[in-house]
Amino acid sequence: MIRNLSLIKRSNLLARKINLDANAGTGSTQQTSETIREVKHHENLAANWWNKKGPMAALHALNEIRVPLIRDGIVARGNVNSRYINTTKVLSGQCILEVGCGAGLLTEQLARLGAQVTGIDLGEELIKTAKEHLSNCSAELCDRVQYKMEPIDQHVKANFERYDALVVSEVLEHVDDKVALLSACVKTLKPGGSIFITTMNKTVPMWIGGVVIGEYILNIAPKGTHHWDKMIAPLDVQRILDTMNCQTVLVNGSTYDFCRNTWRWINSTQLCYALQAVKQMPTECS
Repeated sequence: MIRNLSLIKRSNLLARKINLDANAGTGSTQQTSETIREVKHHENLAANWWNKKGPMAALHALNEIRVPLIRDGIVARGNVNSRYINTTKVLSGQCILEVGCGAGLLTEQLARLGAQVTGIDLGEELIKTAKEHLSNCSAELCDRVQYKMEPIDQHVKANFERYDALVVSEVLEHVDDKVALLSACVKTLKPGGSIFITTMNKTVPMWIGGVVIGEYILNIAPKGTHHWDKMIAPLDVQRILDTMNCQTVLVNGSTYDFCRNTWRWINSTQLCYALQAVKQMPTECS
């Protein structure tokens, strides 16, 4: 009984902190020195972003499971025109925002399914590379993809409740103020729309396997890409989204095979995970 009361108290304190942080942090577009460092780190990889055997190899491979997850998650909510289901353009008519799009690996794949996709990122070199790849290698997608270099809290000002779906993939583990980021993200989402998140869990197995071994022994990712204090557990993401009127409908665990450069879904969220939450319709006060 005492343990349960302690857990409830802890949960209430976290929810109160989330609300305070959200009210304090969403309006600022000022970048911290740590944000600038993160952006610069990823910009340094821009030239090799589209190299499937380069430093982004694992991110390329991740498309094999995250694209179907997003596709099927949107279809499952009943928001797709029935005539497009079971076609190669199943997401036709869907307006999707990808926050932290990098050089567009996921953005282009979603556009290939028929969606209108906007990708935003803070990295000038990343957006430049994304635009160049779109024009030079995927010109047929130019009418369905738009890239912008701007923070989400600026983007939301002209795009309030515009998008049918929102993707924040492999981004949370690079962000300090997750509450402010997610708060601004959710504001761009239509009621009934889905937010999809993929990230790393904050566990010892993830740190040892994904960071120590992956970055410092096998060099799968550049050293310094991930940091313990920026990782977050799925339950904490759910709690944050709960305060923003978003109900979590799916949490899948995933793991990466270093040798085969492949990803697969697993029953445990101890390593990496994907989450889908749906923005609820506003309730009327009686």
